[in-house]
Amino acid sequence: MTEETSAIDELRVGIEDLSEQQAGVLLGWMGGLRRRFGVKEASAGPLGDLLSIVPEASGQGRARMRLTVDPALRNPGGVLHGGVVYTLVDYSMARAVLHGLPEGEHCTTIEIKISYLEAVREGTLIVETEIVRQGRNIVFLTSDVTDDKDRLVATATGSMFILRLDRQRREEGE
Repeated sequence: MTEETSAIDELRVGIEDLSEQQAGVLLGWMGGLRRRFGVKEASAGPLGDLLSIVPEASGQGRARMRLTVDPALRNPGGVLHGGVVYTLVDYSMARAVLHGLPEGEHCTTIEIKISYLEAVREGTLIVETEIVRQGRNIVFLTSDVTDDKDRLVATATGSMFILRLDRQRREEGE
């Protein structure tokens, strides 16, 4: 980019050389950028916003989130990348745990085991997460991911570790 040309000018030139498929991917990225920098719905977090994950409900050991499949998130075979589904589940599990924690406590993922049951190419996914058991430090959860045709497309189990940062700092004298 030179001083005479702007980023927008370079984009205009570059767009002319795109195939229809590439243009569709670019439109998906643009949608993600619009959502990232002008979020109108509740935020899932930075990566969740980039992927367009939207929190719908949480409370009493449960969480529900949705994701509309964006062509930019498909793998080379045209199927939604499994990492996107995994991230949707991870955010939902964290939200189910965080809702019940006192101020100053957080959680982090220990492990998630996910089984992909159906290929997803388009539509909207909903993840429903539920706490199975919560111990003093570790929470066990399950999640089911369904599509807008009500097909179970993935199921997962996971565990989260509860971080008590404020209490730890007080105990360490910080």
